[in-house]
Amino acid sequence: SKTSTMGRSTLWGFGTDFTSQKWLSLDPCGILCVSLSISIHLFALFALGFTMISHYLLSQILYALLYVPFSALALASLFMATTTDPGAVPMGARPIPANLASESDSIVTERDTVRGGLRRRRGIRRCRKCNDNYKPPRAHHDSVTGRCVVKMDHYCPWVCNAVGIMNHKFFILFILYTFLTAIVSLALILIKFIRCGISVQSSNNVSQDVNKTLQYVVDSYYEEHQQQQQQYDNMFLNSGEQTKPGCDAMMNSDSMIIFTLLVIVTILFFFFTCCMLIEQGEAVDTNMSKIARMKTRAGLSNADEYRPVATEFNEVFGGEHPTLSWHWFLPLPVRFPEWARDNVLGYEYNSTFPPVPYQEPSDTDAESAASSVSLGRMSVTSDRDLGDVESDIENVYVGGGVTVDQD
Repeated sequence: SKTSTMGRSTLWGFGTDFTSQKWLSLDPCGILCVSLSISIHLFALFALGFTMISHYLLSQILYALLYVPFSALALASLFMATTTDPGAVPMGARPIPANLASESDSIVTERDTVRGGLRRRRGIRRCRKCNDNYKPPRAHHDSVTGRCVVKMDHYCPWVCNAVGIMNHKFFILFILYTFLTAIVSLALILIKFIRCGISVQSSNNVSQDVNKTLQYVVDSYYEEHQQQQQQYDNMFLNSGEQTKPGCDAMMNSDSMIIFTLLVIVTILFFFFTCCMLIEQGEAVDTNMSKIARMKTRAGLSNADEYRPVATEFNEVFGGEHPTLSWHWFLPLPVRFPEWARDNVLGYEYNSTFPPVPYQEPSDTDAESAASSVSLGRMSVTSDRDLGDVESDIENVYVGGGVTVDQD
């Protein structure tokens, strides 16, 4: 049975809860959008195969060597982006030992469950929405999946998942290969137009052509194939020649509907993915997520808080080198050097840790009395306002290229 808490949900072992065995967001809007993403790719794959490449070798080569591989890589990247844990902080995660002293000595504002309002104390950052679990420095809470995600960029319904440190690569590859399929699709459509000589005839013959077309739709159900072919030849001429092989299918009403839908989908996805690639290029270049860039520009955080932990590799694509490499273009799991993995994630964790929020050593968990006394009702209000602003920026939801706030 399905259970849900604070956005976290699980069903038959699949979900985003702390106890889920397999990662999968059960957001209804996300499931609808990712199903639509898959359906559009499959529709284009078969529509091109049945209407655009028949009887022409060049089109068949482009379709087989470019479109099919790009489409397969796009679907594989979509699958990985959807089913990969984006970098959710597990229950029981602990600060990296080297950073524990500095994090425990920082001032943290939290809710006072006994007296109400807010209070300040010295200690590590915690997420109240994640049951006071440890919140690493570069993590942000996603209200859709209900988890804190390291280097969260945004929640994307088109992949039905939050985009974070561990699946950002797959999200970029998905839009990249979708963009490339759109380019090849446009090329195949253009070749079809040029080869078949599809054009609008002179105005004197327009009404006659319409009447002939309507008559064909009626007669096609009753006449033999040779009679239909003769009708095509009489209706559509190309510089005085008969219709070329493979072009007659374009005159069929059903094929024209499929062709029209294919053109619309191709153009829409071309422009949409082009804009997304330009926007995501900044994330690859700076090694900073969208939320980090927004908070830095808004003056809510120092840029040093979100800087890359090392320059020996790219944090979006992983690997051992910061320069372009072959594995960047394949939907393979992101791997970081063993010496840097904990620093990239910002926490320490292994399966032997108890599944409860990490508790700091008692000598570092004392409240700052001076801070508690100085925190009056005026400062409670200002802290709450600041928290609301940070929450609005952290909970970013991107749908169809439009950014809206959650919570």
